[in-house]
Amino acid sequence: MKKKIASIFICMLVAICSAFTAVTSTSVDKHILVIQSNSSKQGGTMLITEFNGNRVIEVDSGGTIIWEKAGLNDPVDAERLANGNTLIAELGNNSVIEVDSSGNTVWNYSALIGPFDVERLANGNTLIMDTYNDRVIEVDSGGTIVWEKDGLYLSTDAERLANGNTLIAEWGNNSVIEVDSGGNIVWSYNAAIGPVDAERLANGNTLITEYLYGNRVIEVDNSGNLVWEYNNSSAILFDAERLANGNTLITEFLYGNRVIEVDSSGTIFWEKTGLDLPIDVERISKPPDAPTISGPNNGKPNIEYDFTFNSVDPDGDDVRFIIDWGDGDNETTSFTTSGTNLTVSHSWSEKGTYSIIARAEDGYNALSDWTEPHLISIQKSKSIQNLFLTWLHNHPNLFPIIRQLLGL
Repeated sequence: MKKKIASIFICMLVAICSAFTAVTSTSVDKHILVIQSNSSKQGGTMLITEFNGNRVIEVDSGGTIIWEKAGLNDPVDAERLANGNTLIAELGNNSVIEVDSSGNTVWNYSALIGPFDVERLANGNTLIMDTYNDRVIEVDSGGTIVWEKDGLYLSTDAERLANGNTLIAEWGNNSVIEVDSGGNIVWSYNAAIGPVDAERLANGNTLITEYLYGNRVIEVDNSGNLVWEYNNSSAILFDAERLANGNTLITEFLYGNRVIEVDSSGTIFWEKTGLDLPIDVERISKPPDAPTISGPNNGKPNIEYDFTFNSVDPDGDDVRFIIDWGDGDNETTSFTTSGTNLTVSHSWSEKGTYSIIARAEDGYNALSDWTEPHLISIQKSKSIQNLFLTWLHNHPNLFPIIRQLLGL
């Protein structure tokens, strides 16, 4: 019974979309779609959830499937975890599962009705959109609910933000809201048309996918002003993700049956066709290699010394360096091309031995391991006068002779 209830919402949306698209199929698109080859995609792979295909697939830049978890029951969301496992929301089974690279289930949570979205948090807990229970919940590894926001209405997406708040797309209320840890709304956008996906961007704006009548992806600023949109009336869109190169990944859930990457002008840069109701996509970024550090091992206080950092990203993404100088100062550099040297200067004000460590980060927030420490010893310089006085102190019998020689 729960399985039938869990599927009725999305089936209803499909039916409404079919009727609506039949009426509006003659509308003019905002952007002309220029289809290019799969080979134009930059490095990295894509994790695609096929609702009707009952599987999650990982494809390379050429569109070739390199990993697959089949035999699912109406999957709606998937996320590749740092440990290499994959987190999947199965709408048809009212469950969230974590599978290893062989497809074996290693964790699950099933006290749900209509899980539409799932995210593994930095603290190891799992954030789940429990749509038909009108709530978002955070559960620990044992399945205990440690946080909850209830009172929602047909919400389909939730994202935990860096500030600890939670961004929620409420399809039923035509709104996107940000709530704090107490569940209080601290920001909202109420001009959306059937929002099913929302992502807070690095620039502070919010990327929103409008399902049904919207048929578009929009970017709004903190004041709710529209700053960018992609509109395609010939397909029903469901998910969007902004990439580090400024392009946007979009799933064409109905009629298009493909995943596309568009640039800021709306031109298609990459596509994966032949999918079976793709409902979710995310780019998987392999972490950069741990950086190398080269530079001096000895120095003096208050003098800047140059250090060279280098890291290779397996996807060819640009990288930046997060540096701990060992004296309480931390620094994050600007991005540079993978495999190229970046020189950064630093000085220490006190004598001592300092341990410099660093890690690399690519534009998709994939982090390398920390480096082995690079040690530098900072010693105060001694003046010639101090050296001479120290020498006299150690050789007092020579003092009368020196006085006679100097005529003192």
